Amino acid sequence: MIPFFRKIRKQFSDDNKPLKYLRYAIGEIVLVVIGILIALQINNWNENSKNKSLETSYLIRISKDLDNDLLEYKGTSELALERNNRVLFLEQAIKDPQLVEKSPDYFIKSIGYAGYTYRPAISNHSFEELKSSGRLELINNEDLRVSIAKYYDFEFSYSQFDFIREDVQLKYNEYARGILDQEQLNWVLTTYNSPDAVSNLSKKELDGIYQRFLSKKEFHSILPQVFESKFNFIEAMVDSNKNAKKLKHEIQKELNGN
Repeated sequence: MIPFFRKIRKQFSDDNKPLKYLRYAIGEIVLVVIGILIALQINNWNENSKNKSLETSYLIRISKDLDNDLLEYKGTSELALERNNRVLFLEQAIKDPQLVEKSPDYFIKSIGYAGYTYRPAISNHSFEELKSSGRLELINNEDLRVSIAKYYDFEFSYSQFDFIREDVQLKYNEYARGILDQEQLNWVLTTYNSPDAVSNLSKKELDGIYQRFLSKKEFHSILPQVFESKFNFIEAMVDSNKNAKKLKHEIQKELNGN
């Protein structure tokens, strides 16, 4: 190619046509510039296409994470409500021993279970990967990017108060100690996933449990705190559920191009 241009330049020089040569040279420069611009445009298009594909992938993954979160909110809320029903049962049993006689297994399982509140396992792996890799800007829609960050910030900020729930739970376990003997407690723990299991407690054993239960005044005093803790937890799960559904809707709109 270079010898070819040299030949043309020599021809123009021999013909004494410098103006034509200058025009030709300028034309070549313009073509080179246009070629570079086209190459840059193609490169930008490829990069944008790659980023768009990554953005879509992350949004789909976050949406799936939200599906898991919604299941967690539902499951933990239902469990907290069931445990609060046990708390109410224990409070009523203080004044009504017939409740214990009618439902002895529910009574002793309530002593073992009522104090626990399980925090949902939030699926934030996709978001953390997106954030730690410095790729948050892949989410082109700024409003959606802010909504995603706010959702996970809210869940993190709420988890900072877990120590209050854990403190109530620890006190419950401390004050409940001794109401059930080790054999009875083992039965409660091993039949957790067997709701139809029967303890076959004798009347004497049940009376002993109930008397120890009545003597635990500190245990009685913690029951309202346990109920309040779970009630607040359920309310928080309602808010989290709404936030997850709202964010999932926003992501779906973005994926659909709306």
